[in-house]
Amino acid sequence: MLADIDRMLAETTDEASRKDLERLRDSLNSPQMRDMAQAAAASPKRKPEELVLHFHAPQFPVPLTATVCVLTSAICLYAALLAFENPLIDIGGKVMNLWLIAALFGALSVLFTAISFKRSFIVRIDTQGMAARSVGTRWRHLRAGDLSWKEVRTLNERAKDRVLEIGTANGEPLEIPMKLVNYKVLKHHLDNMVMLYGDRAPGG
Repeated sequence: MLADIDRMLAETTDEASRKDLERLRDSLNSPQMRDMAQAAAASPKRKPEELVLHFHAPQFPVPLTATVCVLTSAICLYAALLAFENPLIDIGGKVMNLWLIAALFGALSVLFTAISFKRSFIVRIDTQGMAARSVGTRWRHLRAGDLSWKEVRTLNERAKDRVLEIGTANGEPLEIPMKLVNYKVLKHHLDNMVMLYGDRAPGG
């Protein structure tokens, strides 16, 4: 990327574009980034498949699954504590077994914990590009696939259906839901790629 920026700086004659490129180069060449690069170089060699970032859309909103997990776990533990003293309890005129209640809410806690790990949409990015995949039926209507960074041209956030549309060099758009966890981080990275390779990129 630094090499691409240097090439564009040499080619561009527009002062505003030059300032944008210099600002982007400075952010990539900051002391913090150099320290991270040195730390990465000094660390044990990693497998190629580990040099990636993953973003995903959860099956249900994170606050919902977290709240349900906490509540069901609390009820499970409370029922189990009471059951050690007396396993039977009268609820609305009906005698209930506290061990059964604890088992029920324990199972619900495990169920929602498992649901929290389900991904309805996955985006994988590395230094070369990104790959988007739909899991299940929720986002199957979106156009997903593979994209190299040099094919990025435009970004368009469709507020109506909360989808980010990525315009590409071949005219085939890529779509990702804006409900991805850490979506802002991915959007910031894509903005930088559009600045480098997009329709209005210097020297593009």
